[in-house]
Amino acid sequence: MKPPDRVVFDCNVFFQAFISGSGPAGQLLQAVSEKSLTLFVSAFVLEELTDVLSRPHLASQFKFTRERVAEYLDSLVQLATMTTDVPHVFEFPRDPKDAHYVDLALAVDAKLIVSRDKDLLSLRDAATGEGRDFLSRYPGLLILTPPEVLKLLAATLPPK
Repeated sequence: MKPPDRVVFDCNVFFQAFISGSGPAGQLLQAVSEKSLTLFVSAFVLEELTDVLSRPHLASQFKFTRERVAEYLDSLVQLATMTTDVPHVFEFPRDPKDAHYVDLALAVDAKLIVSRDKDLLSLRDAATGEGRDFLSRYPGLLILTPPEVLKLLAATLPPK
């Protein structure tokens, strides 16, 4: 992988970065701000993230305010490239919402989806029918966890 690479983060990666800016997901957002990665989002992604960050039980559990949520969402809009044309081409019956992340990656020619979602990660498993189908249809599209991406970046970027 030669940075800057085009990437799509799923909602849980954005949430993890929001909760812990120093964790793996937060480090990836830092890589985006340093132009090591080029991040793409869509209205769907921002709406899903807004929904998650608006849940009172999460705000209570993680001690965040509406103001902090608004600032974070504003920063993402500034940091990422907004994509409006995302044709629906990928069917994923197990979790239809996750199909949008694949659709977005395909629409922007991203080579990487960053996720901790078990359903999305299962698509890289050639031992399953869904995984075999995904890997044969989209051989150039990786789905990796934040720590896996950090390891890949560390191996390809010059030391600071």
